[in-house]
Amino acid sequence: MTKPPNNVQTFNAEDYEKRYQTGYGLTYPESHIIRVNKQILEWELNLTSGKVFDFGCGAGSHLKYFAEQGFTPYGCDTSATAIERARQLLPAFAEQLLVTPVHPNLPATFPGLTFDIFLSNQVFYFLDDAGIKEVVQQAHALVRPGGVFIATMMAYSCWYARYIVGESGDFKRINLDTPRQKGELLINFKERLALPDLFAPFKPLHLGSYGSHIRQEEGSTDHWLFVGLRE
Repeated sequence: MTKPPNNVQTFNAEDYEKRYQTGYGLTYPESHIIRVNKQILEWELNLTSGKVFDFGCGAGSHLKYFAEQGFTPYGCDTSATAIERARQLLPAFAEQLLVTPVHPNLPATFPGLTFDIFLSNQVFYFLDDAGIKEVVQQAHALVRPGGVFIATMMAYSCWYARYIVGESGDFKRINLDTPRQKGELLINFKERLALPDLFAPFKPLHLGSYGSHIRQEEGSTDHWLFVGLRE
């Protein structure tokens, strides 16, 4: 990347559309999502049904998991390719899976709906701080009182941070160069203590983390995990 693009969020969205067109996307739900459901939603909050919204749902693997647990799935993504795959995965809920722009108006896109859970997994760090706040405010308007907000952010201890080559506004410019991954990314990293303010007015319930270290030359995939309540 010789210079940062004029609109980083649009760049990120277009980059992931290209990835989905070449087969990118989860087939199975990630383990931390299953653990949040079992340890927090089910065990702690006794939340075992209702409407779940996935912001940046990709190909729909997490929505499929929640549907299998008794929830009604809704979701959106900027990638038309991803949404088409999600609709194929969840044909009974195809009309509830929509393509949205980088700057969405979720209350207008899903009028009259109130959600029990608002989830955004590994998506917010492709938005700048203002973009995150905009979506969080929309989420707060959509989630019922007592409902749950779940979001993740990439930590500076993630191995991607070793490849920072510059910055553009709230984003760090990443130039990955390992045997497995090569390419350019723009990531909005955050420190753990920044998350309560970033995701306000949701009340923090748990601020955890997850990650794995599979390949020696890469390192840990550390992410923060925020779970909050709508008061």
